[in-house]
Amino acid sequence: MAEEEELSIWDHLEELSQRLRRVLFVIVLATVLVVVLPGDLGSALRLDFSNYRPLLSVVIEIIQDALLPEPVNLLAIGWLDMFYIFFLVAFVLGLLITMPYTVYELFKFISPALYPHEKRSMYTFVFIVTLLFSIGALYAWFVLLPTTFNVLYGFVFQSNIVPLFAVKDFFNMVAFGILGSGIFYTFPLVIWMLVSADLIGVQTLKENRKQLFIGLIIVTAVLTPDPTPFSMLLMSIPFYILYEITIQVLSRVKKEKRDPAIDIGIQASREMLSRTQDPDT
Repeated sequence: MAEEEELSIWDHLEELSQRLRRVLFVIVLATVLVVVLPGDLGSALRLDFSNYRPLLSVVIEIIQDALLPEPVNLLAIGWLDMFYIFFLVAFVLGLLITMPYTVYELFKFISPALYPHEKRSMYTFVFIVTLLFSIGALYAWFVLLPTTFNVLYGFVFQSNIVPLFAVKDFFNMVAFGILGSGIFYTFPLVIWMLVSADLIGVQTLKENRKQLFIGLIIVTAVLTPDPTPFSMLLMSIPFYILYEITIQVLSRVKKEKRDPAIDIGIQASREMLSRTQDPDT
């Protein structure tokens, strides 16, 4: 029996490794495509490569124009800095493009443990995870990162220091800010899955709000692109709101789907307690 369980575990690990290899291959393929794509697709369709400029160069300029405070200048300090940035931006774009496929492989891996009606919700699961990740990434792009850079630049401006920053540091903050915020915003779905699998109760989530908030601060300190409290608050507050919304929705759903046997047991327990408290009955 132990050997069968061990074989079963190894089978699961083998399946997981196969799916991870597929995901990695698709991400690498998407990254390579992003690297070789030209910025002017019209010229490429006409097979005119005389003024070839990679799409990544255009994306890098867009990132700087959108997120970098106007007086700030970026410096490439090392010889390999721009090579690293090209690879980093291409890899992040590859991850974003292949996100639905990654979620699909994750769902296929956990699907054997699901009920038949839950397996039919594959496309809904992929859509919701992709949507939550996209919301987190967009929040980082429009709110988290611009606020972070402007706050940090404010310290430089107040100190009368020439605003020259390493280009590698800037794009590291952009990449990890977008990916970290995107992953962070998928946590409500993880909570939903844990409650649906009866691994954790809604009441437990309600009673441990303080512990969750402390853990939330710790996690945001790791995922945020800078160590200042501004970014931590910008990421923590929206997530906590999502957490509360998730709890309220789960409370209503679990109440609607509660097994009638549970209500019978609760009623029987109440009657037994009332009899023990009333000696005349």
